[in-house]
Amino acid sequence: MELKYTYEKGEKYLVGWLLDYPEHPTQGIDIPDLEKHLLEIYGWIKDGTLEVKKHYGVLKVV
Repeated sequence: MELKYTYEKGEKYLVGWLLDYPEHPTQGIDIPDLEKHLLEIYGWIKDGTLEVKKHYGVLKVV
């Protein structure tokens, strides 16, 4: 199984979130640390510790 994530560089840390769960960002000092925290968040989502509030929409561009 693979989980896609995105991240950006902050002043001191990398800030990232799982693409399917952007409402739960986390941070890490480097990529391995960020990925460790992302896996932790995924575990909390799966065991119900974190509530997921997904909202999807479709924007039509003309």
